[in-house]
Amino acid sequence: MLLASSLVANAFDTVRVSDNIYALIGDLGQRSPANLGHNMTSGFIVADEGVVVIDTGGSRANAEAIHAAIRKVTAKKIIYAINTGGQDHRWFGNDYFRRQGAKIVAADSTAKDMRDRGAEQVERIKPLLGDKFASTQLVYPDTTFAQRMTLPFKGITIELIHTGGAHTPGDLLVWLPQSSVVFAGDTVFAERLLGILPDSAGRWIKSLEYLRDTLQPRIVVPGHGRVTDMQQALRDSHDYLVFLRSAVTKRFADGAFDPVEASQNLDQSRFSYLKNYEDLGLRSRNALAVAEEAFKSPQK
Repeated sequence: MLLASSLVANAFDTVRVSDNIYALIGDLGQRSPANLGHNMTSGFIVADEGVVVIDTGGSRANAEAIHAAIRKVTAKKIIYAINTGGQDHRWFGNDYFRRQGAKIVAADSTAKDMRDRGAEQVERIKPLLGDKFASTQLVYPDTTFAQRMTLPFKGITIELIHTGGAHTPGDLLVWLPQSSVVFAGDTVFAERLLGILPDSAGRWIKSLEYLRDTLQPRIVVPGHGRVTDMQQALRDSHDYLVFLRSAVTKRFADGAFDPVEASQNLDQSRFSYLKNYEDLGLRSRNALAVAEEAFKSPQK
């Protein structure tokens, strides 16, 4: 089994993935005061020079809990904090980690997404977390890159790769080639039905196929769910996206007039094993988002 050891924290489980590589596996459900906004999977890497945090959490309180989990493993200082995407739980703990001396790193498109949607996300998250959101301040990355960046460590290669986005425009991969581990952020949802934003399905499929065909990792730390492998990552994310795109494309070919007609009442029961499948609204929004994208940019 990939999950070698587990230490329980307040909002998540700390799981050793490989030598000096840890995943923080949070709730598969909604953000809440109990999980501090950590309804996702993130992690950290312990290098000789110090610690790299991968995603800083959904609130200051969440960031503090992440730091406490790191301290149970190592007393080394935190040098970098990587934001793998522009979703709130990937970066709302930036202020806390910057105060610990970390340099915040993300892709150019991640930083743009943060600035575009940050205020809106705050208003949506505050009611969900209540007083657990107290003292959370939005802080943007210190360093950004266009497509690829390698962090300057000795003895361990940590590559940041932006392949065009996935769930959000700025989603990126953290690739550790020596151990064949990838922190996939919101490029991979495992065990949980993913949510499709407008105009995201095409880029998302391409990013998953880059992960499958180019990186070919042995171990995948998904953005949601437990540590897994490529087989499950593809089944729970890529297969669902391709299924919806194929289904709505067939509907259009069969004469559907508009995206609403093409997306209504699609049988998605093949994916009923995923958490949140019972949310009919989510399934309907996903199908409509894919149909709208296909309607605007039909496949050639």
